[in-house]
Parts: sequence; structure tokens; C-alpha cells
Amino acid sequence: MVGADGLHSAVRRLAFGDEARFRHWLGGYLGVCTLPNYLGLDGRMVIYTVPGKVAAIYPVRQTGEARAVLLFRAPEELDYDHHDLDQQRHLLRAAFAAPAWELPRLLAELEGASDFYFDSISQIRMPSWSAGRVTLVGDAGYCPGPAVGGGTAVAVVGAYVLAGALRAAGGDPATALPSYERELRELVRLSRTIGPRVMKTLIPKTPRQVWLTSQAMRLVPRLPAPLRGRLLSLQRGPARALAAITLKHDQDEAAP
Repeated sequence: MVGADGLHSAVRRLAFGDEARFRHWLGGYLGVCTLPNYLGLDGRMVIYTVPGKVAAIYPVRQTGEARAVLLFRAPEELDYDHHDLDQQRHLLRAAFAAPAWELPRLLAELEGASDFYFDSISQIRMPSWSAGRVTLVGDAGYCPGPAVGGGTAVAVVGAYVLAGALRAAGGDPATALPSYERELRELVRLSRTIGPRVMKTLIPKTPRQVWLTSQAMRLVPRLPAPLRGRLLSLQRGPARALAAITLKHDQDEAAP
């Protein structure tokens, strides 16, 4: 059995125990929903930032709509039911209660949004994500944290590595699952380092950090590509680990 059911995985709970053993909160929360592109955004994002809170709207080219992202810090973890959408909307309304910028419109859009999503910015850290004939893929086993980047890439690579391990082992999980973990472990380890670093700038804590972040966002796109690459180096560790993963189909094609 493969559990690919996200941060709050039911498969993980049944096979490995309570989520609290593995989930590590990084200090923030994330809310997302789709809304009409009422600002007429085209190829640009607008952002509102105050200490501890960030709101952004960006266009979705494929649909002509827009997406709102609301992020905030909290001094301690909030007690809420991750199945209770009304309770989650209430938490966002409380966090962004100030009648500033586009916030009233964004909060109003939460009510009717069919794709509303809210969660803690947390990592899943497990010493092993396989047990017997059960294994986990993606956020269920090694979530680096919603909003901090890398989760989708690590999940897709994890699924690829698992499929290759099962194929090489003739479908035998006793051989395939340890191989899957060995090959993916360094990528998972390095992906966990991104979240704590990104959180320092993702949701600035102080007025000075707000100013520095806004200036950096204006500056970075204008820098020469080599310098921009050096500055945006958070992904280099995971990229090196990813390069070490052998593409199984290339091996097959090279075989006589």
C-alpha cells in the first residue's frame, strides 16, 4: 500500500501512529483560494505585507481568474480541526481583520470559494517512511512545508524513485522499499533545510524585515542571471541530491 494522502495522511496515522509524532510546525499558517481577477492582473503579482502577515493576489493564466494567498505568523500553534473549513475561515478573518488594502474583498471571497485551502506551515520528519508492505510518498512521508517550496518536486521524484525500485525488485516490497528510502533519503534531508530558511523572509517579522524583503523582491528580477542564481541558492542542496538520482529508463535504453 502506498500512502500519498498529504500532510494529514490517514495511511501514515494507521501504519505509523499519531501525526503529532512527525509533524513539526515552522511558525506560520497559509490560506489560499481562487477568486475573480477583478484587479485585471496580467503577468504580475500584488502583495501587501505588514510584520507577521502577507497577502498576495496573482493571475492564473490558464483560467483567467486569480488566486489569493494569505500567510501569517502565530506565537503558538492554533487549535483547530483541519476538516472544519468554517473554523479555518474564522482564523483567517481574525488574523487579517484590519480593513486595509484588498483584505476585506479577499476575506469575503473565502466564503464562496470551492477550492479554499488552509493549513499550518509544517514539516513531516520521519526516520523511516516504510513499514512492511506500506510506504509513503510526498507530503505524507516527507513534507518540507506548505508555501516554502520544493514539496511538489520532492513528491514527484519520490513517486518516480519508488516506481523504479519496485520495477527493479520485480514488485517485491521487501527489497524495493529499503532501496526507495536509501535513494531518496539525502534529497528528503536537504529539502527539510529549505523551510526554516525561507520562513525568515516569507513572512517578515519586523518593519525592517518588511522593508528589506520588499526591496529584495524589486531588485532580484533586475539582476544579471549569474548573480541572481547565486542569490537564489536555497535550492542548490536539493538540486545536488536530485542530480545523484539515476534515471532508470536511461539505464534500460542503454542496455544491449
